[in-house]
Amino acid sequence: HNNEIIANFLYCIYFLPWSVSSPICWILFNWIIPLTIRQYILEGVADEIFSYAEGKGMEMAIQVMPPDKQTAFMLSALRDSREGSKEKKKNIDYERDSSGILGNLLGNTIKADLEPTPNLSGIPDHLEFVNLEMDLPVGFQRLRWALLSKESTFMEDVVYAEAKYTEIVLKDWTKHNDVIGLPSESMPADGPTEEDIVGTEIEMEYLMPKSTFVKANTVSQTTQIKSYNDSCVCIQLRALTPEVPYGNTFVVW
Repeated sequence: HNNEIIANFLYCIYFLPWSVSSPICWILFNWIIPLTIRQYILEGVADEIFSYAEGKGMEMAIQVMPPDKQTAFMLSALRDSREGSKEKKKNIDYERDSSGILGNLLGNTIKADLEPTPNLSGIPDHLEFVNLEMDLPVGFQRLRWALLSKESTFMEDVVYAEAKYTEIVLKDWTKHNDVIGLPSESMPADGPTEEDIVGTEIEMEYLMPKSTFVKANTVSQTTQIKSYNDSCVCIQLRALTPEVPYGNTFVVW
């Protein structure tokens, strides 16, 4: 392998005087094998970055590609970008016409959401990286019903549809399937406590569409409830993507 040869060569000349090794490296870099040296440097830097990322829990396998293959890759990326722009223009009228649909999919207004917001409790520590913070103009229990209740079609009709997921197979919650997500006023008197609901899981599989970087691939996702009460709900998503070369497990909550 070229990189191994260069690494061994650099190791050997490291022990030579600076006045000898420096001109040798300059001649190699500028006159003899400039492209090979540049690729070696780029791959060395990339390896350091990906080693750090793998230490955080992601497995990666990425290489620096030669110019001829980079050209084909960039053309493919540009083509996908143009197709995405055209698709976005087509969806403008649809989004305007369907702007009222989300309200129905979020379910009916819940009386408890009109009362003063209770003090936040049960919020677990966030993960190392916070990727998104957003204020949503919707009542908490209404949103909880839309996201978690098996009676809701919000996730399938909006979230998964927007992401263009197909071949979706969604199972039931491992326990308390009929009551998870219900407003507090609708919970049966003999229903589970908030502590009973914590730890409940639901599994699903879907086909993620191809992108510029990866082909269409199957994802197995497990959702676990980490916290559940009338002021906070926290879910952990663990997605297994064995067909993706950049990482086979992603965790987010």
